[in-house]
Amino acid sequence: MDNRRGLVISVPLQIIDGRIKTGMADLDPQELRSNLLFWDKLVFPTQNYLNFSLGADARFLESAGVLQRTKIDTQSDLLSDALREAHIAAFRQLDEREPGQWSVSVGERSISFGEDELQEGRGALVRLYNAVPVPTESVPIEKILEFRTKRRPELLSLRDHLEGVYQKVISAGDGALAWHTEVERLQSSINDHIKASREAPFKFRLSDLSASLNLAPIGAAVAVAYSMGMPLLPAIIQGAAAGIAIETGAALKGRRVITTPFRYVSSYHKDVF
Repeated sequence: MDNRRGLVISVPLQIIDGRIKTGMADLDPQELRSNLLFWDKLVFPTQNYLNFSLGADARFLESAGVLQRTKIDTQSDLLSDALREAHIAAFRQLDEREPGQWSVSVGERSISFGEDELQEGRGALVRLYNAVPVPTESVPIEKILEFRTKRRPELLSLRDHLEGVYQKVISAGDGALAWHTEVERLQSSINDHIKASREAPFKFRLSDLSASLNLAPIGAAVAVAYSMGMPLLPAIIQGAAAGIAIETGAALKGRRVITTPFRYVSSYHKDVF
C-alpha cells in the first residue's frame, strides 16, 4: 500500500443547529502546522456557495504541491449545510478512490460530521494525551517541510505504530499481550519523535490526538477492557505524563473496517519546549 497519508481540512467553523456560530476565513495556523507534520497531502475543499481565500501559508503549500483544492458541487440550501457537505463529500470521494490513505480533520478547530452520518456505539475512539509534540503556530511553514524531510524515518515510524495500535483495536480478539506489545512499539516511536523534536531549531508544544475508527462486529468492549488509561512511559515532557485510552465511539456509516481512522481531532497545550 502507498505509505502516503492525506487529510481533508477546513477553516475553523462551529456549526450548531444548522447555523454558523463562530469561525474564521483562513486555516487555523496551529492546526495547519500540526497537520503538516504527519500528513503528506492536505485537501481544502471548495463548494459553490462560498469560496474561502487562501492565506500566505496555504498559498505557499499549494505552490509546493502539498495543499490541494477540491471542488464539490453541493445541493444544500443552507450555507452551513453546504460547507459541511463539501468537507465530508471530499473525504468520502478520496477515501473511495484511495482506501486507507485518507482521514478528515474535524471537531475543535474544524467542521464536524452530522449526526445522521454516524452510528454511535459501533466504533472506537483512541485517545493519545500529552504524547505528540507538534510545531507551534509561529514556526515558518518551510521549516516544518524541512524537518519532516530530514526526520521522515521517525515520523513514518510514529505513524506506522499508531496504525499498528489501530489494527489491534480492530482485532481486539488478539488479546492483551498483542495490544501491549504494539503499545510498547508506539511508545518507543513517540520517544524517538520527542528526541527529534528537541533537536529541531524551532519550538514545539504537546498535543492530544483522538482518532475515530470503524470496528469489526467484535465491537470495542474487548479493547476497552485492557487499554483504558494505559500510561505511555517514559514519554514525559514538561512534567506531563503521556497516556493512551480507548472508549466506544461512533462509526462512520458506509465505511469499511480499515485501520486508518476516518477522523482525527487534535487539541493543543499552552506550554512550549
